[in-house]
Amino acid sequence: MRSRITVLIGVLISVAFLFYALRDVSARELLRYLGEADPWLLIAATVVATLTFHLRAIRWRTLLRTSAGSLPFGSRYAAVCIGFMANNLLPSRLGEFARAYSLSRIEPVPLSSALASLVVERLLDGVVLMVLLVPAFFLGGVDQAAPGTLRDLFTVAVILVSLSLVTFGLLVRFPGRFLSLAAKWLHRLGPDRVADSVTGILAAFVDGLGALRHAHVFARAMLWSFAVWGWNALSFYLGFLAFDIHGPGFEGALVLQTTIGFAVAIPSTPGFFGPFETAARVALELHQIEPARIISFAAGYHILTFIPITVLGIWYMRRLGISRKEFGRGKVAPPEVSE
Repeated sequence: MRSRITVLIGVLISVAFLFYALRDVSARELLRYLGEADPWLLIAATVVATLTFHLRAIRWRTLLRTSAGSLPFGSRYAAVCIGFMANNLLPSRLGEFARAYSLSRIEPVPLSSALASLVVERLLDGVVLMVLLVPAFFLGGVDQAAPGTLRDLFTVAVILVSLSLVTFGLLVRFPGRFLSLAAKWLHRLGPDRVADSVTGILAAFVDGLGALRHAHVFARAMLWSFAVWGWNALSFYLGFLAFDIHGPGFEGALVLQTTIGFAVAIPSTPGFFGPFETAARVALELHQIEPARIISFAAGYHILTFIPITVLGIWYMRRLGISRKEFGRGKVAPPEVSE
């Protein structure tokens, strides 16, 4: 019942965002701009966006090394594809869990450690998006055109990302104190067997945060994060050019991807249709671009980049014999899979 309510809320939010994004945009104008788009630049944007997942798999090696050792690229890439496919097709934001679970199926990696590495990855993403946003915000003149509400939201995001980074940094700096305190309260609240089991999971989770413990690992992961988001911004920029959008430039692509990053964090339908298009309109209207051109770009780019990773994720799931139901159970013996 609760999952159905969550899905319904997501649908309502997505519909509301779509109505907002499509207001005063005629279907005729939308189709005209889509028809005028440069197909070769759209293909290039799609290829660049899809290659971003290769970079994510490379970066994941750094984040996993301290807790799981060096894992094959093929295993990491398969899990990345499955995770992002799950975000595109499945409700309840199963993508991160599906990604960690898939890796634990392919390689002998504790699920909690894989999930912890993704927590670090999301923190790095937030930090890098903020770092890239600040110069782009001012160099592109967005700071003067942006409404006060948008500037306030970016400020709040910077504060939240910073607090999260400090919190997890303290956690890995003093893991013993955290685990002993957690064990103490768990034993008070429940049976010893359950408390010991949960404490073991927490210990593996803390171990998975190892990238925050070692400066050289953290620095390497941060550099790869800049590569991921710089490359991803290039995809948006090529999409701009495909729709003859020149005003925002590459700085505008950096602002856009950060805006979309915050928007898709809002509960919505799988694939983030609605929040994605609204974020594009909010970011690009600051450059005085007509709404119909913005929405044609957002819809065309969104759908074209949606397809490859979704197909890859489905293919890897079938190849590895992973079913959707397993994401709800989360505990299956890992099969032997060749590279």
